[in-house]
Amino acid sequence: LVSIVGPAEARPADGLAVDFVVEDDRAQLSEIVQRVRDGRLRTNIGTVSTLDDAVAALNPTERHSGKTIIHVRP
Repeated sequence: LVSIVGPAEARPADGLAVDFVVEDDRAQLSEIVQRVRDGRLRTNIGTVSTLDDAVAALNPTERHSGKTIIHVRP
């Protein structure tokens, strides 16, 4: 379990919980956005799944190229 918002209250039974600090930098984030818009930076998205389907999406039975995105709705 990895968290960027602070120590996790729930701990995995057979795993490790890690938290780390990420400092945002508005100028760097703006540069990334501009590179995506200009086509200088492309993402390689393989599949997009809902949170309900996250376990299956992250443990596929066949290999896919690209990153797996888990779409979390509030």
